[in-house]
Amino acid sequence: MSHHRDETGAPCKRHGELTEQRLYELATLGSRMPSFHHDAASKLQSLFMALDEISELAAEGDLRAPIDTAHAALRELNQILSANRALAKAPQATRLGAGELLQRAADTVGVRTRGDVSSLEIRVAIPAMRHALSLLLDLTAGPSHMGRVVDVVCASDGGRVELTITGPAASKLPANAAETTAIAAFIIGRDEGELSCTPTGFVVRLPLAPPPTGAMAAVKP
Repeated sequence: MSHHRDETGAPCKRHGELTEQRLYELATLGSRMPSFHHDAASKLQSLFMALDEISELAAEGDLRAPIDTAHAALRELNQILSANRALAKAPQATRLGAGELLQRAADTVGVRTRGDVSSLEIRVAIPAMRHALSLLLDLTAGPSHMGRVVDVVCASDGGRVELTITGPAASKLPANAAETTAIAAFIIGRDEGELSCTPTGFVVRLPLAPPPTGAMAAVKP
């Protein structure tokens, strides 16, 4: 199982340990995902086609507004499903700006971030890393009555981007803190990153993308 360290470099005792039973419970849920994605995508396609037919029959009148609402809801549901399917695929590292990745993660869980985040590119498996960061942001931000705002400080050193995430909920951990941090630590470690925790949040270190090589490197701006 994946673990992370605290601010002193010692194994973390702040977030608890993920039990073997809970690990298998999560794995059981995960094993259902491929067939769930296939079935859900098929049903969504049928709903889209049915709504298109209804739209043609009711181009005007009282049905127009509810049809548009249904179309919008289906598009959003399809986006959620697509993101989940991307997460289920084998990880493939690609380049993306650290700030853009953090913003995507924050949008996923409805968290607002404060602080300038570097536009330096990192090279990670984007869907999985977005999920890892969203877990940490969600855990640090706390429930909606706490404002859902976290502070982020970004630095770069030694070929890595370092994101320091702090928020109001770091000392009020929910029941799922152990599994959340374990999953995030696994994803981050798989992409050669590091996760550590502090009394006020987390520090995430991710590898910078290598500079362009060959013909692209020879092009002057």
